[in-house]
Amino acid sequence: MGLVGPNGAGKTTLMRILAGIYPIQKGKIKYNKSKSNNLSSISEMELRSVVGHMPEQVRWQGKTTVKRALEDIAEMRGVAFRVDGILTMVGLSEMKDSELDQLSQGMRQRLTLATALLGSPKILLLDEPFNGLDPVAIRAFEKLLNELAMKGVSIIISSHRVAGMVHIVDRLALLHKGQLLIEGTLKDIESEFELDNRIEIQGPGKMPNFEKIITDSNSILQSQHTELGWTVVVRDKDDNLLNKLVSSNIKINTWKSKDTDIVEMICSATGLELEEIGFNVVSSTMMPYKTRGEEE
Repeated sequence: MGLVGPNGAGKTTLMRILAGIYPIQKGKIKYNKSKSNNLSSISEMELRSVVGHMPEQVRWQGKTTVKRALEDIAEMRGVAFRVDGILTMVGLSEMKDSELDQLSQGMRQRLTLATALLGSPKILLLDEPFNGLDPVAIRAFEKLLNELAMKGVSIIISSHRVAGMVHIVDRLALLHKGQLLIEGTLKDIESEFELDNRIEIQGPGKMPNFEKIITDSNSILQSQHTELGWTVVVRDKDDNLLNKLVSSNIKINTWKSKDTDIVEMICSATGLELEEIGFNVVSSTMMPYKTRGEEE
């Protein structure tokens, strides 16, 4: 599950509550059909075996070896020693005798994940796990997460790297100002905010007058014009739309389905503009759009 929302939405706070670090002020947490107003009321040993928490920032430094550091943490947490197996699982077996100061950022992230895996937790809470990783390291990390999910581990990821989350999450939870706005599969959320069944059309020259061709003005969702040409996104309601455009002598360079965009989902859910959200996205991939409920 991907946990997403603007800066200050409460993602890290929720992670810490689920990890038992912060007490619950209101509401209930339900795990395995049992409710608790404080996860700490579950025995510490059970909590440690259920939840593994990977915090946003961990500073690994010093002359201690990777294996020794992990053994020390396992001893402090009172969980069974499975250090060698975990190091192999996260791809650090060959680095187990290396000093912490010698680790790259990607290796440090793997070590942080290894600490979260101590005790074979059923739930992993990952807060910004991709921070500081290059594209190659991100891909390797995603592969590792997929392997863990295939083994039955439930994973909750909070990340500003929303563009890449589409390919690794099954469900999304959108947070804003401490409130859960919506939770569900990508398709469910797309449908809720009318972001499904969209076609992106690109062509050269000036922006055509689509309103004369598309009778339902609500079908035009996005539009953009640059010196290189025009781009529009329409809802695919008319099976004959392509024929209508061609018969109107409108030149078309590309016609393709519009991919899922989590940033658009968040903007639609919160009413915020792209600049207000604070995500790391490629601005050239975004176009102006109408937020949910906005009128012309």
